[in-house]
Amino acid sequence: HVMKTSIVSVCKYSLADNAHLIQKVESTYNAAFPPVERRDFSLVVDLLSSNSRFFLDVLMDPVGYIGFITYWDSESFIYIEHFAIDEKRRNSGLGGKALHTFLQKVDKPILLEVEPPVDKEQIRRIAFYNRYGFEYHSLPYKQPPYRMGDPMLPMCLMSFGDIPFINDIQKIKTILYQNVYNWYE
Repeated sequence: HVMKTSIVSVCKYSLADNAHLIQKVESTYNAAFPPVERRDFSLVVDLLSSNSRFFLDVLMDPVGYIGFITYWDSESFIYIEHFAIDEKRRNSGLGGKALHTFLQKVDKPILLEVEPPVDKEQIRRIAFYNRYGFEYHSLPYKQPPYRMGDPMLPMCLMSFGDIPFINDIQKIKTILYQNVYNWYE
């Protein structure tokens, strides 16, 4: 008996209908990412209403809420900004099932950021994405700050599928910095 993972895409038209799920996402989002690695959650909700390239997928199974993925759809790739599993449901294989379901849903290459492989947790996270076909890139990359006064964060990129210009870090930075972070160097 295999429990199927499903995805509920929340858009501006369904925000009110999915208020209970949005609350769960907010809780997971704030617990999973330190403030320096995320925007204020009210801005996530604003983006859902105002930016046609920004998406929130809520991950579900028959038991209920699993977690979420926020992502941006650019011309040439999907950029996963945040992916997290609810604390109560971690370490049960659900993250892999959810990622697999998401990979089957999208029809473009995918890019995401991970922290540099410094400690066990970060190395484990990179290995997790490797198992699902993501390739690690050690290109010099820094994530722009989400808040004024916060520092640029050293991060690493991972890709799934063929992004022809994956080694053109300047092109990648321009796309991500302007579209995702509203940051202009």
